[in-house]
Parts: sequence; C-alpha cells; structure tokens
Amino acid sequence: MEDTRFKAIRRTLSALVLITILLSSIAPVVAGAYENGGADEKIGVLVVAHGSPSESWCGPVRNATDEVDLPYPVELGFLEFVPNETINLAVERLDDAGVTEIIAVPLFVSSHSSHIQEIEYVLGLRETLPLTAEHVVVEGVEMERSIVSTGGRYAISHVPLEADADGDMRALGRLEEGVEEELVPVETDAEIILTAAMDDHWLVAGIVADRTADLCADPKGETLVLVAHGTAEGDNFVGWVNSTSSLANQARLKLAYWRDPAIGLSGTEAAFIHHNGTLHPEFTLRPVVSDATDPVVVPLMVSEGYFTGTKIPGLLENLTYAYDGSALTPHPNVAGWIEIVAAEEFTDLTLRIYGETGELLDISLDDVGAAHGHICPCVAAAFKASQTAFLAWDGVPARGDLEIVSAHPSDGHTETFEYILNSSDDITVELPEGTDIVNLTAENYKYGFIEKSTGDTVVVSVKDGLFPDGFFEMRKRCKAKVATPDEKSAFKLAKGELKEKILYLPAEEVFEVEYIEGRSSTELTAEIIPAISMTVPTTIVDFGKVGAGMTSENQVITVVNTGASSAKVSAMLLDDGDGFYNESLRLNSLEIGGFSGVVPSDTSDFRYEYEILANLVVPDWAGGKYDGTIFFVAESES
Repeated sequence: MEDTRFKAIRRTLSALVLITILLSSIAPVVAGAYENGGADEKIGVLVVAHGSPSESWCGPVRNATDEVDLPYPVELGFLEFVPNETINLAVERLDDAGVTEIIAVPLFVSSHSSHIQEIEYVLGLRETLPLTAEHVVVEGVEMERSIVSTGGRYAISHVPLEADADGDMRALGRLEEGVEEELVPVETDAEIILTAAMDDHWLVAGIVADRTADLCADPKGETLVLVAHGTAEGDNFVGWVNSTSSLANQARLKLAYWRDPAIGLSGTEAAFIHHNGTLHPEFTLRPVVSDATDPVVVPLMVSEGYFTGTKIPGLLENLTYAYDGSALTPHPNVAGWIEIVAAEEFTDLTLRIYGETGELLDISLDDVGAAHGHICPCVAAAFKASQTAFLAWDGVPARGDLEIVSAHPSDGHTETFEYILNSSDDITVELPEGTDIVNLTAENYKYGFIEKSTGDTVVVSVKDGLFPDGFFEMRKRCKAKVATPDEKSAFKLAKGELKEKILYLPAEEVFEVEYIEGRSSTELTAEIIPAISMTVPTTIVDFGKVGAGMTSENQVITVVNTGASSAKVSAMLLDDGDGFYNESLRLNSLEIGGFSGVVPSDTSDFRYEYEILANLVVPDWAGGKYDGTIFFVAESES
C-alpha cells in the first residue's frame, strides 16, 4: 500500500519522480544480518578481560574490542588493575543503552582459569567464591594474589613476596594502602549470559597457526611448543592441557593441509609456566623445549607483557629456539572470535512456516537435528538456506504451497527439507553436471524455493569463498576411504568450521540470494519512455566515522536521467533524526535546501549519469549514529 506521505507529495508536485536514499553517518545499517528473540529484547555484548597495570598490555585488548562488528552495543570491562574500565562500569554503560540481555564474553585463554569464577561472581552468576591464593607476577614483581573475604564481600589482594633463607618465597606484607580491589557484583536488571573462554576454538587455532608460520624457517621438521600460563589446581590443569594440546594439533593440521605453501611440523608439545612440576614434569617448559627438535615456541597469551617478554625468554635462557613473543592480540581472529561466540547466543535458529491446517509453526534447528540424528554441515546449510529464503518473502510460506529444488544429494539436506515441508513429494534433487554424492563442488550448495501459487522463486546458494581450497578434494579422499588419519582429522576440523560459519556468520556473508518473480501467463509489454524519469542507483550512503566539528570525505551519489527530456533535480529530507542532516549535509557544497541541478537527457539509450558529491559538515553538538532519508525530485526544466 502506498505511504500517505508519498501521496501528499504527489498531489502537490506535478511530473515528479521521487527516489529515496538511506543515509548513515556513523555505521552502515545491518538488515537481516542476525535475528534475535522477542521484539522487546535488546542485546548488549560485554567483553571481559583480565587487565594489567601496563598500557602496552591493555591497548591491544581495547583495539580488538573496537574491531568487533556486531549490530549491538559492545563494551569492554577489566577484572582488575584498570579502575576506570571495570566490569561494573561497562555494565552500567550497557544499561544506559537500554539492553535487556547481556552476553558476556571472557577474553581469557582457558575456561578452566580460576578467574572465570571471579567473573561469575561479579556478574551475579554465583554467590560465593573459594578463598584461593596463587603466585603471580605484576610488572615484574612476584606477588601472592589471594581472594579474601572482607565484610561479607570478596576482594583481590596482592602481597609482594621475597625469598627466605631456604629460597622459599614468603609474603612481605602490604607495601601500601589500596592493594586490595573489591569484587562488587554488578547491579542490572538485564539477563546475563556468560560464554566459554577461548579454549580450543578454531579461530584461536588459526592465530596459533599464523604465529607458528611466521617463525618456521623450514617447511617441514620443526616442533611447535605452545606455552600457556597454566594452573597448579589439579582438576583445572586437565582442562588447560586438553585445550592447549588441541590448539597445537589444530594449528599443525591447518599448516599441513589448509595453508599454501604447506608447513609440515614434526610434532607439537604443550608446556606451562605455572603447574605442579612434581606431578607433571612432562609439561615443564625448559625440558620440553630442550628435548624438542628445532623448537618453535609460541606463547598462548592474550596480550604481550611480562610473560611473553621476560618470563618465557628467562626460562629458556641459553637454549636454541625460534621465538618472537607475539601474543594472540593483535590479530583479526580475536574480534572474529568475540563476534561468533556472541552470535551463538543471540542468533535465532528457528524458521516459520504455515502448517497443513493453517497453524503457524516454529521449527528450530534442534528439531531438525534431532530428526536427522545430529547437526552436520549439510543440515546446517539446508536449514539456514531455508531460513534465509523464508525471510526474503513478503509473508510466511505454507506447507503444500512450497517446493524445494536442491542441488545437493546428501541425506542431511534432503531430510532437513522434508522435515520443514513435512513432505518428500515437494523435494527434488537436481545435480549440476559432473557431480554426484562423492564428487561435489560449491555448485551443489544451491537451493531453489518455489511458491507454487505464484511461481515466485528464491534461489539461495552458499558463497564459494566459504569453502577452503582443497575442501572438496579432501572430502572425496575421505569418502573413497583413501585418506590418511591426519587428512581425516583435517577434514573433520574444516567441517566443524564450515558449520559454525554457516550458522553464526551474518547471512549476507554466507549466501547469495536471488528473488525471481513467477509468471503464469504470457504478457504483452511495451516500454514508453516518459519525458521526466529519474533513477538513483545509489541506495545507501555511509559517511563512516566522522568527528564532531569535522568534515567528512566526499561520497558520490549517482543520479541517472532515464527520461526523454532534460530534468531539473532538487532534494529534500523526509526523515532526519534531531535535524542532523538538515544542518550538516552538503550536496555539491550546497545546503540541501539550496541544491539543484539540470540533468541532460540522452535519447540514444535514455541514460545520462549525473554525479552529486555529498559530504557532511558535522556540527559540534553532534554525537552518535544518525539515519535519515533523502528524496531527490525530478521535474521539467522549464
């Protein structure tokens, strides 16, 4: 139905063509990238890091958080050492933004760190804390870090240590007031969900692989020694060993099978700085490096500091090894990891379809996975493709009125589509030429969703770049049962990554979508070019980040005269929050009210392009994100 505002303009202006452009001054509008829960739910993301008195440690963590690209507010809070950037202050900022759900992402190497319990306490997810004590190093000073109970609340205490006559470390006592940092539970009405830490996530393994590749001097034969902080707590130490060993092995497989040129490591080892060396001497760093063949030492630390720059080189003094001290930050995978683990919590994995009797059904990925037996990459691709296609329709499709043509022959695809449609008759498999169940290509990940009543079709295909080079050849070797154990492991790793990308990356990063209107009869058409006709190919203008009081870079808006006569073009603002664009927007250096130009016609092909330079002269009072809508009006030159 035509908007009443459009009708009013059409009544007052004769021979006009109205074209809208969405203006965004701070960040592009994200449409359909993620789907979340109810309409009243507003999500915020809280990144929690340990913190350090050193700016060189905190800086890369801040930068990684700034690089996170999500359609929700993202805040960073430190557990300790950074009093002006605490978890509590970060939660307050999210509250001020009106969030109702906070997804807290701990930027920690291991979920088995005792600090995770402290984070849970501050976030109100637990009521008590164990009174633990451990030896730590702060700015090169050895200290005893303890969780102490003070007046019914908990605090972190740091007490310097010194060696006694026997060489054992003992507490000196507090050197100054203020060495205790109280752990204060946050005050918020928002629901808080705490995700897992980095552990052995494939994106972290990608960082380890990159760090290893930077240090390898030989394409084969070197040993990766991945060294982490660790813990002396027996139960938690098992978790540290498992995740660190898994990361090292994933990095080895990535380097051998998914990197060009390939790097073949002779082996991997996990080592730890803090652990019970008496019980677990096999994980003590110096002997591990000493016994390794051509060791390449990579620190599994969030940011560079005392451990990467002093502690590890000190423990390895006089040994021969490759090392550059590079931590996990800076690396783009850190922001990517925050994005994907947060997306696992807020991505809506349900789709809607009308049932046979007209009832509206919500079908979840878990429903489909239970029917198939598990959620494999094929189930993930078929489900997300269906969800993406359904969102492309103006309305909800119905069982019995929908047909799906799939180019993939797997049971995972077919059974997913059959579950969604509750039918096998409406599913057709049409294989691209030269493909079969063993010989697949990216072309097999293409699906057509056809509405029978209208003939309208939505074609959804997985983007080719989502598959790593060699993926389908490796799959063929595994299907033919000629793959080596390492090749099988490498392919399993790649499939796990593919499934997560399909499920949790924004749909526009995963799929190409084409909407084709159906035809049920032969139509007679003739195109008459009107005297006044104008189009604007530029539908979105993003001025990016611009400082208050500054002038943005120029952006080009292309106006095309598709009519038979020259036309005068002018502009007006329809939507303009806070009057920002009315004051700041310049078109060809003119304020919007004073802008106009004559666009000639080209009767040879009825297309003449005219470029308008748009920029912002931002007033000092501005701040935040501004969206607006601009109309271009074309009328007779006379």
